[in-house]
Amino acid sequence: MPFPIQLYIIEELLDCCLDLLSIACLFIPQRSPSGSSEISVHSIKELVLDVMALLRALNDDEPYDLIDIRTDEVQLSIRVK
Repeated sequence: MPFPIQLYIIEELLDCCLDLLSIACLFIPQRSPSGSSEISVHSIKELVLDVMALLRALNDDEPYDLIDIRTDEVQLSIRVK
């Protein structure tokens, strides 16, 4: 039986990555957005901040079923607690 991964563990890992990205942003100048498809360190930092805000919102609410699919042979349930 698989074990559930608590969302706070993922949030803590993202927090550590955010610390590293914050240090990297001190040494890398922020460029103005151009037409290139390059992803900057500053963009990744903003993305991590958004994901962390989403995880905090999921952690604050009461538990709910994100996915609940049942067939004759397979049952798939993802419950956010």
